[in-house]
Amino acid sequence: MMAAIMCGGKGSRMREFASIEKPLLKLKGQTMVELVLNTLVKSEKFRRIVVATSYNALLTAAYVDANLSHEVDIIKTEGRSYSHDISMVLNILKPATVFVVPADLPLLELKNVRETVSQWRQEDACISVLSAKQYVIGMGIKPSVIVRINSRQYCHTGISIIDSTKVYGTARIAERYIILNEKGVAVNVNTRSDFEAAERMMCRT
Repeated sequence: MMAAIMCGGKGSRMREFASIEKPLLKLKGQTMVELVLNTLVKSEKFRRIVVATSYNALLTAAYVDANLSHEVDIIKTEGRSYSHDISMVLNILKPATVFVVPADLPLLELKNVRETVSQWRQEDACISVLSAKQYVIGMGIKPSVIVRINSRQYCHTGISIIDSTKVYGTARIAERYIILNEKGVAVNVNTRSDFEAAERMMCRT
């Protein structure tokens, strides 16, 4: 299995607060992309890790190349949307099974990675990690992508495992959901208040 850290978004909701690209925001002296990368490396679950950047994140690409290139490869995407960039990454890495994670999950923990990987089945095309909407709100995070299952609302964490050989163009693939109510996957930093919540939680650890 390979892993891809997605860093190519515009981070538009953070622009009024941060003067640097979102993956380069620091918590306890480490950039968010480094925090995610370190967790993936320590999990020892991936034979290769890539960082996907775009023209939206040129400083991130330069930072990764200068400081983290001994652990990752850089893949350039078009930065049109999260899903489009994932499709590009999957096509480049095909025929691999790919663990996809956004760089804005700075509290990601080893147990979250290992639990998600342990849920993968050979017959799966895609599994995605969700957290209950109320749990996310309770963490002080503003919900973004909402998924409704049996009248209940969940937030998409941005984490998926995808078999690239079962992806054909833009055709929709079968997706199986895993529910994880853990701060490591629920604290998705998209706004200033999200970042401040992540700071507070990290200071407690």
